[in-house]
Amino acid sequence: MCKSEDKPPSAIRADSTFSSASSTSFGDGDWIDGSPQNRFVLRKGLKSWSSIDDAAEITGSSFVPSLMLGTLAGAAVTGFAVWFPFALAPEAAKKTYHWAFYNYEESISFFDNTVWTYGTDYGLAVIMVILATSILRLSRPGVSDTLCNRSAGLLLGYCVSVMAGGYCHHYYLSVESRNSLSFRLLWTVCVGTVSAASGFMGSSGTEVIRKFQQQPDCDPLLLRIPLIPESFWWGFGAFVTAICAWGGFSFQRPACDIFIAGITQFPSTFYLMAFFMTARHRKTKLAARIMGLLGFILNAPLLPLYPLLIQHTDWSLASVNTLLHSWLCVAWSLQGYSLRHMIQALIEVQSEKKNSKIQ
Repeated sequence: MCKSEDKPPSAIRADSTFSSASSTSFGDGDWIDGSPQNRFVLRKGLKSWSSIDDAAEITGSSFVPSLMLGTLAGAAVTGFAVWFPFALAPEAAKKTYHWAFYNYEESISFFDNTVWTYGTDYGLAVIMVILATSILRLSRPGVSDTLCNRSAGLLLGYCVSVMAGGYCHHYYLSVESRNSLSFRLLWTVCVGTVSAASGFMGSSGTEVIRKFQQQPDCDPLLLRIPLIPESFWWGFGAFVTAICAWGGFSFQRPACDIFIAGITQFPSTFYLMAFFMTARHRKTKLAARIMGLLGFILNAPLLPLYPLLIQHTDWSLASVNTLLHSWLCVAWSLQGYSLRHMIQALIEVQSEKKNSKIQ
């Protein structure tokens, strides 16, 4: 119990002021620093908020402004994503990125239909399901359930993307078939789940940062990372996905659509990378942190690489796609493994707390 004279001047009594949050549980005498710069727990005993928007409410933020800000950020990043490939490799990009808006032309539209492409797509889907399942098995109410759901959602989004993409590569064998409504719907699912991944990736970052900032032995550098409301990421992801559904990412080479959608992930990518750089904790391994850093940045070299491979090598589309899918397999697997490790670390910390109380 805190004595009255020991109360921090800017502190807010959590269990009385925020009793409206039904799933929030505070022990008697627990205090939260009320300043917006310090959103961490001053004393032990605070159970996790049910969602990051509960945390946003506590720090004075609201759902609608952060949602609108995320939507505006999505608009800005979408414009950047369309411009960026032409800045990286101007000549190769001009020859590779031709707008289609789902109206493909025989002379300039290319789409591989070999087993090397759709086979590796299907293989990727299986690996993502295995990783997502292993993460969901670590779900513990109030400890890791939210982070497990967000992380597994990211991996399952990848799974849906490559399943839809593999089916298209497998069965849509002509330009005429790709100009059909069914192809547009399936390919929108394929690309849209990549753009929607920004929401899952960003919210995973918000949740894992929030969880580790609550630890008493949290790295001071991690405390400096702002806790972005989850609603920001949903507004961001929803806007980018809506542009994708409209056809704003559609090119004569459908593979180009994926790269444009992938570029929009850079804000959430850097947010998670900031976490892995500062997640120094007695329960987190350096190797897992390095894997996280590599996993979330590893797709970046593919952006200039794809048009260069298409325009400056004699590789077949099957060879290019096989390389890209193998690359994705490594990157996505590292993402899944590193997030899984962080979830395990949180569970171990919670287990130690329970054991110490029993003793």
